Amino acid sequence: MTQWISHDSAFREHHAADRDAVAVAIALCWFMLLAGFIPDMLGNWVEGHSYVPAAHVHAASAVGWMTLLSWQALKVRRGQLAEHRRDGRRIGAVLAVLVIASAFATVWTADHARLARPTFNPAFMAFQLGHLIPFTVLTAIALVRTDRPSLHKRLLLLAVFAVLDTGWSRWLGPDTVKLVGPGWAGQMLLRYPGCWAMLVAMAAYDIGTRGRLHPAFAPAAGLIVATQIGSAALYFTPGWAVLARHLLAG
Repeated sequence: MTQWISHDSAFREHHAADRDAVAVAIALCWFMLLAGFIPDMLGNWVEGHSYVPAAHVHAASAVGWMTLLSWQALKVRRGQLAEHRRDGRRIGAVLAVLVIASAFATVWTADHARLARPTFNPAFMAFQLGHLIPFTVLTAIALVRTDRPSLHKRLLLLAVFAVLDTGWSRWLGPDTVKLVGPGWAGQMLLRYPGCWAMLVAMAAYDIGTRGRLHPAFAPAAGLIVATQIGSAALYFTPGWAVLARHLLAG
């Protein structure tokens, strides 16, 4: 943890291409999330499926978070740094808490409602909750360390990378499972290739522009990948589905 928050003078804080790189990263995140959620929502609407109330709150807060991220990046591009800091402090923490709290509420209430479906596997909750760990940790550190721009913006992006599986699993994930099967490889490829691609892209960018990784990258990426592996391990753990069903039935 000290490596994340201590200053590393060997890493160049700013680069001329940073603003464009951040814009591209945010645009790709928007694409991967919307490519999964929009068809899924339209499909549910056509089939007459309804969402639990918490899901509407979470959807609105998540879109708000991505909009705030985009808006803040635009302020930096325009040189409006004072406004960027002011709006980040005023809105960022409150909106982040709303995103996380509504995500937990959505998982709990939606999965509880799905228990009546014979095809529902409550073990899926391992993946639903798993990506919230790195999102929460990385976002919290990023909002605290606004004094370190290179750390702040990377951790905010990495936090979003950690939840890209929510879009990917609805977009290309189902076709992957049909090809690979529902085992370990299928479950990982169902969800995480988009995240992995963004992690590789960030690492390549920092090496290309600075000749080295940002000091926070390895621990942050390690946390993300560890929770992905841990979620899959829990999903396949004998007895977890029974325990999850018991917890949801409450």
